[in-house]
Order: sequence, then structure tokens, then C-alpha cells
Amino acid sequence: MYEGQPDLALTSAIVAAGGGPSHFSSITLFKRLAGRGADAEAKKLTDQFGAADVKTTFAIFDYAIDDTIVVATARGIVLPRPRPNPKNGKALALALYGAGVTQDRRQWDVGYMLEHLITHPIHHVIMNDIDAKFGKDNNAVFHMALDQMMHDLGMAYEPHPR
Repeated sequence: MYEGQPDLALTSAIVAAGGGPSHFSSITLFKRLAGRGADAEAKKLTDQFGAADVKTTFAIFDYAIDDTIVVATARGIVLPRPRPNPKNGKALALALYGAGVTQDRRQWDVGYMLEHLITHPIHHVIMNDIDAKFGKDNNAVFHMALDQMMHDLGMAYEPHPR
């Protein structure tokens, strides 16, 4: 569990790279993060999880970002200027990967990354909302697919991330 201050500049960069708060698309974000490797990574994820689960994962990702913006706005949280540059997919992917490396540096965890981006309490609100809208099984697949995607991107850009 990550209980430190959220990296709102990185959160802002994710939102911007995905098209902004009014037009966010996780597919747009994915293409930015994966760059030239987007087609190969999409195929790998589809082979591993199946087309339906990948489609659901992207739908949940879209919903999670939209819901995060609603929850953050309701709590008076304002996203600062994006950092790193949302147009730099490699820097953004590595920053996201780094956000998921646990404090003891022993593992990478998708939940830890999400909490690093939006706080532990907001992460739980968003997960409960996802469970209510998509079901717990789909939320579990979302976590597994996002975990795999971020691991693959982290390894593609830096085979031995710090």
C-alpha cells in the first residue's frame, strides 16, 4: 500500500497523453506509451487475455480515469501541469513503471502504482465504483492486464528498471 503524497503531475500527464479530461481514451494513452511497439503489445495482450477481456480492460481504464477526475474534482484536487511531457511516451511509461515499484524495491504492483497516482483512499473509491459498474471479475482482469502491459512497457524501454 502506498500512503505517500500522490504524484499529481504524473497523473496529469497520463490524462493529457490520453486526450485530456474531456476526451480521455486509454487506447490513445496506450499507443503513446507503447510507441512503435503498440501493435505487437496489443497482439500479445490479446493472445494472453483474449480480445473480449482486452476490450473490457480498456473500457474499465477509460471509466477509471473519468471517475478519478470526478472524485478528485469533488475533493478539490486540481491537477497541476503534466510531468513528464505527455508527448514523450518512453518517459511517461518509465515514470509509470517507476510509480509501481514498491518502496522496498522488491516488486512492481499495479495497485501501488494507482495509489502513487491518486492516493490509497481514492484508489479504493475508484475500485469500488469499477466493481459496481463492471463486476469484481472484470476488475481483476483489468488489474492483471494493466499489470502485464506496464511490466512489458517497463521492460521494453529499460530491461532492468531501477
